Amino acid sequence: MIARNEERAIERCLRSLAFADERVVVDAGSTDRTVELARACGAKVVSHDWAGFARQRNVGLENCSGEWVFFLDADEEASPQLAARLRAIAGDAPEKHPACYSIRRDEFFLGRELRFGPGNPSHQWRFFKRAGVRFEGEVHEFPRFEGPVGLVDDAAISHWPDLGIDKFLTKLNHYTTLEALDRFAQGQRTTLFHAAGTFFTTFLKNGIRYRGLWNGKEGFVLTVLESFSRVVRHLKLWVFWQVHEGKLKLDLGLKLPRPGSARPLEKAELEPPVWKPGS
Repeated sequence: MIARNEERAIERCLRSLAFADERVVVDAGSTDRTVELARACGAKVVSHDWAGFARQRNVGLENCSGEWVFFLDADEEASPQLAARLRAIAGDAPEKHPACYSIRRDEFFLGRELRFGPGNPSHQWRFFKRAGVRFEGEVHEFPRFEGPVGLVDDAAISHWPDLGIDKFLTKLNHYTTLEALDRFAQGQRTTLFHAAGTFFTTFLKNGIRYRGLWNGKEGFVLTVLESFSRVVRHLKLWVFWQVHEGKLKLDLGLKLPRPGSARPLEKAELEPPVWKPGS
């Protein structure tokens, strides 16, 4: 896992990984007790200055020795059922299994499990054969591998973000900057009209179409925050273009990438073939 200042969550996460032969934490300069607690749990701690999500994950891979790798974030935990399932897979002949497993992730917010909403539950590539795998992606990093994907749906990762509104907004500010930079690098544009409208379209999509509002008060709060996040991302992207084209004089405190220097992922990259037992 990668971590920075995760003292409130990392013990729970590492305890859920007690089934693993080794646990590796890549720490990006924590100033709290994260490193101390991780070592107390028996984890190997690798210090590495922040270099982006994909690079931090790859540092973790470089420090793993097992044939199979399972990765979590500090605010997640593996259920006992998932631990047993992964141990069984790892103890089996590798040729009987796909290159990677997509694992169900159950979401919690303000202490409540979210049964509705976009991606609840989601399925994510989390358990894979280590050989030849590298992480890619500046914002939503993912493992690049060759071969089909299997599905684990009867056991899950639990995502417990320890977020009040203040901390959520701090993360929102960080991620919307990364997302806007990524879209700027792809050459995507936006308008102020689109930025304003995206609040309502996102609220309707996440709240009604995906039934996020069915999660009660917590679902309403999250749907509002998700919608606001989309507005902020569009506004930042608009500002980046204004600065790039010389229409706005502003010190962004960061270097803008060259428009068109990145490309969106192709469908084939996002949807590898599905593995079927016996195939």
